[in-house]
Amino acid sequence: MARNANKQEIIKAYRKLAQQWHPDNFQSEDEKKEAEKKFIDIAAAKEVLTDPEMRQKFDSGEDPLDPENQQGGSGHPHQWPFEFNPFGSGNFHFKFHFN
Repeated sequence: MARNANKQEIIKAYRKLAQQWHPDNFQSEDEKKEAEKKFIDIAAAKEVLTDPEMRQKFDSGEDPLDPENQQGGSGHPHQWPFEFNPFGSGNFHFKFHFN
C-alpha cells in the first residue's frame, strides 16, 4: 500500500486484520488475551490513520493517542507496542513487542 493510502484502502486492510486477530478466533485463554491486545492495537491504528488531523500528527512523529500530546506536551515518536507499517508494499506485516 502506498504511503498516501486513502481512507477506503486503510479500512479494507483494517477489516482484514481485525478479522484475522479477533479474539473469538482463538481457543486458549493465553491466545485470546494476546489476540485481544493485537485487536485493540489494530483498531487504534485505524483510528489514527483514518482521521486526517491525527494522521498528520502521526506523520510528523507525534503519537496522537498519547494523553501528554493532547495536553500540549512535547511530541514524541509514535510507539505502539507493535510495528505497524501500513505503507509497505504488499500485505501488512506486524512485529509485536511484548514486555
